[in-house]
Amino acid sequence: MRWAPTLLLPPLALAAAAWSAPTAQSTAPGAAAEALVAAQCNLCHRAAEVPRAGLTESCEGCHAWIRETSASPTARAQALTLFPLWPRYEENVQSYLQVPDLDAAMARLRPDWARRYLENPHDLRPNLPETMPRLGLSPEALDTLASAFGRATVPARPSLEPARVAEGEALFVSRGCTACHTFGGQHTTAAVAAAPDLAFARERLTPDMAVAWILDPRAVAPTATMPNMGLTEAQALAVRDYLWLTDPGGVAPADPLPLPPPVDRPVSWAEVQSEVFGKICAHCHMNPALNEGRAGPGNDGGFGWAATGVELETREGVMAVADKIPAALLRRRDEARRDVLRPGERPLHVVRPDLPGMPLGLPPIDDEDTALVLAWIAQGMPE
Repeated sequence: MRWAPTLLLPPLALAAAAWSAPTAQSTAPGAAAEALVAAQCNLCHRAAEVPRAGLTESCEGCHAWIRETSASPTARAQALTLFPLWPRYEENVQSYLQVPDLDAAMARLRPDWARRYLENPHDLRPNLPETMPRLGLSPEALDTLASAFGRATVPARPSLEPARVAEGEALFVSRGCTACHTFGGQHTTAAVAAAPDLAFARERLTPDMAVAWILDPRAVAPTATMPNMGLTEAQALAVRDYLWLTDPGGVAPADPLPLPPPVDRPVSWAEVQSEVFGKICAHCHMNPALNEGRAGPGNDGGFGWAATGVELETREGVMAVADKIPAALLRRRDEARRDVLRPGERPLHVVRPDLPGMPLGLPPIDDEDTALVLAWIAQGMPE
């Protein structure tokens, strides 16, 4: 089971805001853009007509700022003087550094697929640890968000033709598509984190859009990161038909593992705070008294979910909900069969309970750290 990448600690984000906060765009958003902001999609994604989240709120923006600062010797020296724990932040910031561009997604993806996906997401990128979090959105909000997709208009192309499949498969391999993309159980060795598994292409794109995208992605969306592979139209048709008419295969993910037994040694609050709660949970479940009134989406509500009042930044806050923590961790292990896939695995249709598992949008916490948490709770949650 993959380790959940650690998140940025709130105090750093607060201090960083005063140093170098990005400026929000002034474009007045339409209904779809307003819905994107209301669902807090702009905490991770960027889109031209959607205002950027401030540095204290943006997952992607804050983490990118840490990496950029660390890459500059001058800026890093300044950070080390301002933030005593800067080396720990550099070590921990791994997630939300690569996220799909919403302009490219809204240009090419089918609205009907986008609505189904937003309602019940699954892992599209098996080499990217974080996944689309489950959102608590109303049907009306989902309809509005879906209306933002499928914006690009592309020419009609010839219909699917089985006779082109063999040529398409040969091109898919010879032109290096397998260096970036997995394709179900057919091709599983690609390691580019942001490249989606093309087993889902036929659900996400129309056949005509697929040809246009293969020919020239930036003609469809200027922010596209996929390169122009220099294919002719006939070759693009062949690759599309290979992806559309070939069974991608793939295996079902393993059944969820039960929670491990607690470790057989004393565990202190300092240890579980350092290894688990302070790395992951506190980012969304903040203590507002320690963060200038900010409580985080897991405490004060966000991503369509109502406020819970759950604070996981202090020992007292964790103790107040300790009886609910094992169930939340176990739910995430069950959801992982849909949300956290390895190359070659197919997402299962799991039963979604009313409350999502934790950590939201990230892989389950591994056995070692889960065993720490369970031991600390079983030992009476000592300091």
